[in-house]
Amino acid sequence: MRAGSLLLCFFALPVVAFADANNGQFMGYDLGTGYTEPSQAAERTTTGNLLIVANSPLKPADIKQVVLVATPVTRTVGYISAASWFASEGEAREGARRYVELLRAKYPDWSFGREVMDANFRIVEVSFDKVPYKLKLRLERDTHEGRDMWRFSMGLGWQPNSKEWQAWQDMSDAEQSAKSAAEREQLLEDSDVRGL
Repeated sequence: MRAGSLLLCFFALPVVAFADANNGQFMGYDLGTGYTEPSQAAERTTTGNLLIVANSPLKPADIKQVVLVATPVTRTVGYISAASWFASEGEAREGARRYVELLRAKYPDWSFGREVMDANFRIVEVSFDKVPYKLKLRLERDTHEGRDMWRFSMGLGWQPNSKEWQAWQDMSDAEQSAKSAAEREQLLEDSDVRGL
């Protein structure tokens, strides 16, 4: 009876408690699932996907914003990004260093160390990889709320050219084509095209 009660308690725990990047989960969202929460108007990327500021992320207190890159129709999530802004580069680097250490401790079996440097040979990006996922941390100058600041961001996505990434890209392309065709049809239907 006691073992049954323990099992019942185990399965009754919220799924979020077990969520992690090893399963494509980050900041309370899952790669490959549709974003269904009501949201403010989403911004379009140059590739035709949507940038959606997440309404109810599960995040550390010092993370200020979570943004999802999603397909334009079903809003299927293909990238999850979390960011914070700092007044100085030193503060931003300290925050970034803390998260690098935390993620190395949480994901010790992920490959670590792919680094990108700026023109002054300072590291501005590092990656953690575990097929099919990529967790990227980046530091850059940014304007936030009208002020010149430093932005630290972390993002989870699929590794480029993985089958999961390609499937999401194919879905996005198909949705964009269908949406464009429907918009063209609606434009013609709503317009006076006599003599054109």
